[in-house]
Amino acid sequence: MKSIQVNQEFNAPLETVFEALSKHATYNDVFAPVQVVRIKDSADPERPDGVGSVRKMGIGPVKPLKEQITLLEVNERIEYKIIKNPLIKHHLGIIEFKSIAANKTLVSYTIELQARAPFVSQLILAQLKLAITLGFKKLAKTLA
Repeated sequence: MKSIQVNQEFNAPLETVFEALSKHATYNDVFAPVQVVRIKDSADPERPDGVGSVRKMGIGPVKPLKEQITLLEVNERIEYKIIKNPLIKHHLGIIEFKSIAANKTLVSYTIELQARAPFVSQLILAQLKLAITLGFKKLAKTLA
C-alpha cells in the first residue's frame, strides 16, 4: 500500500485550525478549482460535517468522488474514506492536529491509497501531495 504525508504548521490556535479543516466547505477554498459539497449530514446536529457525513468532490457538475467521515476526535484527528469508487481499492485519509505553541498548530495529513490498476496509486498520490501542500500553504495564510 502506498501513502503520502504532508505536514504544515499554522500560526493559529489548534481550535481554529481544527474548526476550519473539519468543515467540508473549507476545502472549496483550499483545493480550488475542486469543489466539495456535503450530500449527507452526520447524525450529530451540532456537527453536520462529522462522522457519517458524506461529501462529493469534483469540478463543475462532475463530482465523481464521494468521501465519508469515519472518525472525528475534536481538536485531535479526522479520518475519512472514499466510498463507491470502482477505480480505488483502498483510500484512507487521516488528518492529525497537534498544538506546538499557544498560537501554533501542526497538521499532519496522511493518505493511504491502493488503486485497482497497477502504477495508478503513485500517480494519484503525487497529484494529491502537490494539491494538499499548496492548499495548506494557502489556508495557513488565511488563518494567520
